[in-house]
Amino acid sequence: MNKQLKAYSFLVMAMSIAGSAVVAGKLIISDVPIFLAAELGILFSLPFLFFPALRQGKSMWPSDSRTHMILLAQAVFGVVLYRIFMFWGLKYTSATAAGLVGSTAPVLIVILAVFVLCEKLSVPRIVGALCVSIGISVMNILPFLDDSTEAANAFMGNSLVMIAVFCEALFSVMSKSRCQPMSALLRAAIVSLYAFLCLLPLALYDACHYDFAQITTPSLLCLAYYGFFVSFLSYVFWFKGVASVPAGIAGLFTGFVPLSSVFFSRLILGEEITQAHWIGLFFVLTGIVYPCVPKHFLKYNPLKCIRKKYSCSSRLTLKWSIFKR
Repeated sequence: MNKQLKAYSFLVMAMSIAGSAVVAGKLIISDVPIFLAAELGILFSLPFLFFPALRQGKSMWPSDSRTHMILLAQAVFGVVLYRIFMFWGLKYTSATAAGLVGSTAPVLIVILAVFVLCEKLSVPRIVGALCVSIGISVMNILPFLDDSTEAANAFMGNSLVMIAVFCEALFSVMSKSRCQPMSALLRAAIVSLYAFLCLLPLALYDACHYDFAQITTPSLLCLAYYGFFVSFLSYVFWFKGVASVPAGIAGLFTGFVPLSSVFFSRLILGEEITQAHWIGLFFVLTGIVYPCVPKHFLKYNPLKCIRKKYSCSSRLTLKWSIFKR
């Protein structure tokens, strides 16, 4: 498989799992406090991350302070703050709406990649960002025009989710920061460990005021899913994919988050999917695919090729007629 295509596949799998995390989070926070839920999700993932990472040997672990600062910042923004604001927002809004608000991430990542990493803002990326923006507008504005009774709670929840998405965008851009080379598994393990330590005081506070007998079986299963798939596989897939593509292109793949979240919200939670959702998803997927199309396909012009072929054949005919004379 082509290296770039393989990277795209990793990014698709990572963001599809991230979309399902919205549904899992909606089920978890119905029984578990926010900080404790975020901490337990990380706790479930640590064994899967650290046992393979420890086998790589101490020589593979980062030794410079700059790398550890970048990983700590990724832990704070991409794990701690992202989960706190996402879980908090899910208390006020639906999983479908939260997933759709999550589609703003590609636009934020493209903008941050330009200003922070000085990446070039090419025409395909601009078109992709505009398509995603149109999809966001359709999915988030039209549904609220039909029902204004829940607008206040929805606005509150979607605003909190938007803050979480901004934190996720910072996490994605920081993935391209220059630091000591390391495997995707090791990077995910260290980021998760830093996130676990940052959340520990808040989680202990929640645990002291919580009756663990209230945790239901579905919540435990969702926590296990969150730990293995969301906190383990999705981060490993993301770091593997983002290592081979620009941050702006990788950011567009976060558009798979709303696609996945809408699908699982309908399948598991039974939430309604309107026509506006489907139209919005079409624009989001268009915004993802277009910038990833190889340049030679974008430059292909059938009419130009036909004219060129016709002109070449005309010259050959003229030369042949002169030769015959």
